[in-house]
Amino acid sequence: METTREAQVIGALNEMIQEYEAGGVDAALSYFAPSATVSMFGTGRDEKRVGLDEIQAQIERDMAQSEGVSFNLDWNLVGISGSVAWVASDITIRFKVPGQPEMAFPARMTTVLQDYDGRWLVEHSHLSVAAASQDEGQSF
Repeated sequence: METTREAQVIGALNEMIQEYEAGGVDAALSYFAPSATVSMFGTGRDEKRVGLDEIQAQIERDMAQSEGVSFNLDWNLVGISGSVAWVASDITIRFKVPGQPEMAFPARMTTVLQDYDGRWLVEHSHLSVAAASQDEGQSF
């Protein structure tokens, strides 16, 4: 059973996703902490972003290179200690790039958030895709 604080954390993630899906760069960016160490890792080799300017540039690039993106949080595990929360999620990402059919793939996301005066903001987010070449039951 989710506690009120856990529901608030998941609510903040869902709100950020909705803004991102709607193409609201500034609105999506407003869910990231105003911190010098705010960071985001994406699935691309070059997608390591530190600071709000770099995160904004990544969001703008994502939107420029797609005709639509959606994220569905399929499963979440939330931990909270004081003003810090962390969420491990299984997600499904759907996207459409020009000239290609819509595609979808499962991914994993880990997010660390901090409570800023009653508002949960992302301090770090890491999106990854499981290695398709690794056989089930094998560590490497």
